[in-house]
Amino acid sequence: MTAGLVAAGFAVVPYLPFFQSWTFVRDPKVASVITWTVLQTSTVIISAVLTLYFVGRARLEAAAFRANQIDIRLFADERPDDSHDREIDSAVELTAAFKRILNDSRLYTPTPVPGAGSSYDFIQIVEHAGDSAEGWWKAATKLVRLVQPPAAFTVTGTVRPGNTAGRYQLILELVRVPRFAASPLVIEDENWPRVLHRAANAVAALVIPRSAYVRTNIHWAAWRGAKIPYELFDAYQRANHFIIHRRYDEALAEYYRAVSLDPSNVYIRLEIAALQEQLDLHLDALATYDDVITVCSRGHPKLARWWIGPDFARQPRHAGRGRAVALLIARYRHALVLGHGDSVAGSWWVRRTTAGVPGDARALRRAELRVALELRFRRYVDLDVRVRPDAIPPEKRLELHRRVLKVPVDELVVHDATPEQLAEYNQRAAEMRSYFCALSQYEIERLVADYRRFRRRWRGTWQQLTNRALDLSLIWTVVRRAMADVEPVTGAVPVPRPAYPGSRVRLADVCPDRHWPPDPKALDDTVEAAGSRKSWEECYNAASVYAIAMLEVGPRGERDLRDRARNPRLVGEARDEVARRAVRELYHAATISHSGRLPERRSWVMGEDPDLVALRGHELFRVFEMVTFSPDRAAPLRPQRAHVWEQVSYVRQLVGEIAACRAHFWRARALDAGGPPDGRTLDRWRAADRDAWRKLTELATGKQDWYTRYQAICAFRAWAADSGYPGSITGFPLYCEERLHAQLRGAAGRRVKTGLDVNIVVREYVRQCDQRLDRLAADIAELEHSLVAKDGFAARAELWTALSSWFDDDIADGSSADERRDRFRKLARS
Repeated sequence: MTAGLVAAGFAVVPYLPFFQSWTFVRDPKVASVITWTVLQTSTVIISAVLTLYFVGRARLEAAAFRANQIDIRLFADERPDDSHDREIDSAVELTAAFKRILNDSRLYTPTPVPGAGSSYDFIQIVEHAGDSAEGWWKAATKLVRLVQPPAAFTVTGTVRPGNTAGRYQLILELVRVPRFAASPLVIEDENWPRVLHRAANAVAALVIPRSAYVRTNIHWAAWRGAKIPYELFDAYQRANHFIIHRRYDEALAEYYRAVSLDPSNVYIRLEIAALQEQLDLHLDALATYDDVITVCSRGHPKLARWWIGPDFARQPRHAGRGRAVALLIARYRHALVLGHGDSVAGSWWVRRTTAGVPGDARALRRAELRVALELRFRRYVDLDVRVRPDAIPPEKRLELHRRVLKVPVDELVVHDATPEQLAEYNQRAAEMRSYFCALSQYEIERLVADYRRFRRRWRGTWQQLTNRALDLSLIWTVVRRAMADVEPVTGAVPVPRPAYPGSRVRLADVCPDRHWPPDPKALDDTVEAAGSRKSWEECYNAASVYAIAMLEVGPRGERDLRDRARNPRLVGEARDEVARRAVRELYHAATISHSGRLPERRSWVMGEDPDLVALRGHELFRVFEMVTFSPDRAAPLRPQRAHVWEQVSYVRQLVGEIAACRAHFWRARALDAGGPPDGRTLDRWRAADRDAWRKLTELATGKQDWYTRYQAICAFRAWAADSGYPGSITGFPLYCEERLHAQLRGAAGRRVKTGLDVNIVVREYVRQCDQRLDRLAADIAELEHSLVAKDGFAARAELWTALSSWFDDDIADGSSADERRDRFRKLARS
């Protein structure tokens, strides 16, 4: 700036009238024409050069601050000239692929609704058009480029063969003009796509802490000015990629890998909890949200004193800095998970429909979570949380807590249980559901009071949740609690009462006649009294309020199984009117939301949110799906347990793919024209087979455990790479009515009944899949010796093919799963 002013001054000031009137200019003592001309010209040129330099330097600093433009040079290729890999993947192709992957890097924002949050790109690749031109056109393009914003970051790379056979290596160097150069990154992996993805994430991890985006993206704000481990950012990007493709088990594994590298990142923990909700892991989600609140409440003395204990009340205020959004969302989702008390109680008082193995991985995890949650929930012991209209005396509150949250609990097998045991389980689950719904109301009321009292502290959170969205969630939890407290014989509903002593909110009464179901007009008046809705969360919460009024009063929106339960529910025109209003709110939510956000929310709305299970079976919801998402075929009327069908179909497909992979391996060995393998190689192959049978046993017994499924997927990948198997594990399937009926025919064979209600079809298919997995575990245990000691490569291939066929319900030969099982057992014994 100073140099520019000097240049302008020497160029302009000498010709101004006031300068000409000065004595030494009007009457010089010596001849100074030549001297002044030289001085003026030299000063102007030097000042102009300095001005251009400092302007360019300022533009570079501004570009480095934004850090959204990167210049990627063509990769150098150090592979041998006769390398086969060089012919397949040239340096030009690898550079282009790297640019595309880096350009697709995304930053995500937290969301109060499970599913992928909103995302945006933050890197632009600078292309150098015109470098290959000649003559005046090349000079013109260079002059035009001077006007464009410069790229402060430059990436150079070198393609090399890996240190071991079958591996690939890329050496990257990131240079930030003018005064930063990162240490060279050496990325090596088993295939070029994985190498390029890791390299792109490594570059993004180096750029983010030095960019303006780190100031606005709260996921990475704590890393401002630091160096993000590239494995951390790689794990986070892969997790979001897997979520988009519904590969939830792999996404959870990547999230946990990211948390292991950044344990204090509460926003990644929030995404873990949201994914656990999508997988029906409600106890896990409760514990994860509880952990996030524990970490974020430090710096909030009153909240910390209640949530963690008095020892943590006196902590620095800045301890919770940058975590206000995480604290709000965690408290909100924790309360909503408690409001789904029937799902939580179903994970606590487990009623197994098939025998399975009581000590499987998921059962052990549930036992650990019960102990942990019972200990954490002692913060509620001193509260007057009523499960019925009568107040609880202080001396009986601890007794209620221990009775409701009983540990340990023996998980019940329905087919082996006595009527007394079933009645006890149903009663305990109903009492726990009522207790959790009361806690949900308490937490929402307290959150509403805190959110309004500390408005300045929460000023950065309005984009996630508004006051009106919280008011509607309070209506939601009051209706949920009323449904949980329905008297099974008479259908009576108690008068709604505040659960939080400091609450000043007037509670909604949607059952003015004191009986369930709610009155549609009272329900509509209550929702409209909350005010006009202007965001996705507000409209979606209103739709959820209407939708839960359509549910059965029993667990998970089904019938109440307690003795003499009447099961009152909305029917006829009243049910249609409530469905119409719920769908109206969904239409408003879709209209308000950006079109790019709808695919991210589709999975939760269409199949995973337990509030909408009854609404999805209504004709109006099918019309909403057709209008909003425009599927390639007619939208079905979704059954209540559609998400359960997706999970069992996923596990069945995983077992079938593992069996097909092992069959491909042994078939290739049988067709190999070379000599017989040596003893060490044969032992290695047999050890892989033993490991495969062991993985299938663990998968069959722990089918509900995500980590067991993930370990099976990792093993499948290793076996597929070893044998060249072309198949792959896809994500959780989307619900399809035609596929459901076809799979039931494939499982039950020709004896299957037709024309059944879709809810009955889902229930029967889920039962058969669970039973098949139990039988697989039993068969492997019974035939373990003969399975492992099977002689002949062709015989092993035939045995694995029979297992794959047993779990292939898309088969159209008219056979049943029982018939295919008999063939598998016959081959195993022969």
